[in-house]
Amino acid sequence: MESTPLLGCNAPTKPPAFWDSLVPGTHERRRWPHILWFILKFLNLYYHDRVVMTRKCHICRVKDYLERKRRVSFARRTMMNPPSTQTMDYLILAYEGDENATDDITSCNSISEQGRCEVCDFLWWNSEGVPEVYNEKDIGVARWNHRGSGLLSVLLLLLAASVLCYNGIVPFISYWAKPYQTLHLMLKSTLIIFISTFPLLSLCSKIRSFSRSGLATRFSWATVLNVRYLIVRGQFLNLPQKGLPGMWILVLSVGYVLIIQGYRAALFLYISECDITPYTIATTIAGILFCEMWGLLTFIVFFIRTSFHSQLDLVLAYLKENEGEERKCRGVLLATMADLLCFERFCELLSAIIFPCLVLAVVTNATRDYLLSKVDCVIEDPLIRNVQRNISWLGWTETASTAVIYLLALGGFQANYLRDQFFINLIHLQAEGKFPRFWRRLVDDMKHLGSGSGIILASLVFSVIGVYGGFEFHDQIVVHLSKSCSLNISTSDVCI
Repeated sequence: MESTPLLGCNAPTKPPAFWDSLVPGTHERRRWPHILWFILKFLNLYYHDRVVMTRKCHICRVKDYLERKRRVSFARRTMMNPPSTQTMDYLILAYEGDENATDDITSCNSISEQGRCEVCDFLWWNSEGVPEVYNEKDIGVARWNHRGSGLLSVLLLLLAASVLCYNGIVPFISYWAKPYQTLHLMLKSTLIIFISTFPLLSLCSKIRSFSRSGLATRFSWATVLNVRYLIVRGQFLNLPQKGLPGMWILVLSVGYVLIIQGYRAALFLYISECDITPYTIATTIAGILFCEMWGLLTFIVFFIRTSFHSQLDLVLAYLKENEGEERKCRGVLLATMADLLCFERFCELLSAIIFPCLVLAVVTNATRDYLLSKVDCVIEDPLIRNVQRNISWLGWTETASTAVIYLLALGGFQANYLRDQFFINLIHLQAEGKFPRFWRRLVDDMKHLGSGSGIILASLVFSVIGVYGGFEFHDQIVVHLSKSCSLNISTSDVCI
């Protein structure tokens, strides 16, 4: 690690206007894997016209912001401009602003050696800790983020939300005032909430990018689904040479969805006794697409987590090498922690949605299997027993595989272990350091950062409610997709 050049050690004092001309053929060697851009396209994450921006540290951005505000205030006095509504939120200034979306993305670094801000250089670090400026053509994203991508992604997400709302409202209306359908309603609701997670979170990210003020400032976690944030994460992974990290989890998250949803399609379209209609076919296809979005979301979580592993190691090495230079080190530390805390909040929210759904799925599946063991037609009819056995296998397999893959992607039940490990390493550096005041300031900064939230507590509360509900089910319809065992109930109650 000591031999690794850090923070501009070999950076030119005055980079050329276009890095493409620096080394012939650099384009191809620096291009990131196309599969990454395809994943972002499939997830409808593209929104901004430009996804690679000039990079400035928070101090430099605040200086620019205050200067612009001063000019706008002067213009208002002359009745030339409306008041500015932009916030000083670090994540909004870093990832949502358009003031630096110019063709010359090296303008931040194109200043003299004497006046260069080294914290701004840090924002261009590659996997070896060397500032490496790039543009959209270099990494290959230009052809994927075409004009109109933002509008297209918003329209597709709104369409997805509409489809999910329809599929959530129809069962609710069908099962309204039918106490014997409560168990079936919970099963359907668990699935709808689960597959609705990504489209709704992505829409929140679009709202934050669009408004940048007011309520959107409270969606700091939504920055995780901003392509600009993901590109910054990718620059720490040496993607041109090593490719995407964790291809095994990508194959697992996509492959298990195809297998499970293929099984579901076969069950609904071939094994069951219910009629095949255009609605059931469309519902099956939509379910496969939404579940694939979920699978790719878990890979995005793994991608970001792996990136932080690499970045935090580089930051520790930089702090050790630049011991005593408080301004630079605090700037690098706080910029890193701002991005990391954003990821932690996102994972907390995601876990608060997923874990209660998993608990409810376990409770409802276990309750259903128990009640099925007492239904005469299931015991006596082999065909009905086969259908119900397949439904049971589908429910348990889906629940177990979802839990395992999500925990593998997250690295445990919470993502804050990254910050905990970093803090422990920082304490070790403090014990070995020569500047006690310097390390004490850094440790104090870490202690004042976010200490978690009540989201996990809310998750546990809903989970307990789900377990309690499992003991209250009685006189439920538990035989589904079998018209010959309708128990004097209408066909729509077992085939919807």
